[in-house]
This record gives sequence, structure tokens and C-alpha cells, in this order.
Amino acid sequence: MHLSHVVRKAACIAGLAAICAASVAAAAVISTEPTQAQAGQQPEPKSLAFVVRYVDKRPGGEFTVTFDNGEVWQQTDRSQKIVLERGEQVVIRRATTGKFTLVSRSGQSTYVKRLH
Repeated sequence: MHLSHVVRKAACIAGLAAICAASVAAAAVISTEPTQAQAGQQPEPKSLAFVVRYVDKRPGGEFTVTFDNGEVWQQTDRSQKIVLERGEQVVIRRATTGKFTLVSRSGQSTYVKRLH
């Protein structure tokens, strides 16, 4: 082999080594970013089940519901009429839009917001 071929091949190998080292370093930086689980945080649940303690009908037709755990939620979608009863189990889910949806046992659903 000529000396120029050896130099070209050595330069090519050095270039590949530099590219590999850069990608390994980037992967190390990405893998050291703390995730929710690594940071000690629990992932946020997609839905929660509640038991109705008290339902208050508002003058506009919407309701405010108090659950057994003390949380209070208010209906924001006045177009949906839902009948909730004391002791009924409901599920609240976060929609992809960021809003919360309350779903009754009968399958009826409406948007709600948490008051406290």
C-alpha cells in the first residue's frame, strides 16, 4: 500500500471514532436526564374513582358534587344532564385537551372542574 492510502484510511477511521464517541456522549446525556420515576415522583393517574357524598344542583342546572374524600367538583358543561346519587361510584378522567370528564355508572359523562 502506498503511504497516501494508509493516511486516508487512518483519517477515515479517526473520523468514525469521533462520530461514535459523540453519539455515545449524547446517549449518556439523554440517559442521565431524570424521569418522573427516577426523581421519586409517581406518574399521574389517567383516571380516579370517587364515591359521591353530596350533590348540590346549581340555579343554572349544573351540579356541584362532594366526594367521600372531601374533594369538591363542579360541572362545567351545562348541556349534559346527569343524575348522580349519594353513594354512587363515578370516575373522573383527564381528557387529551386537559379538561376533566366525570363518568357515571350509567355511562353518562360531562366535563367538570375541581373546586377544592
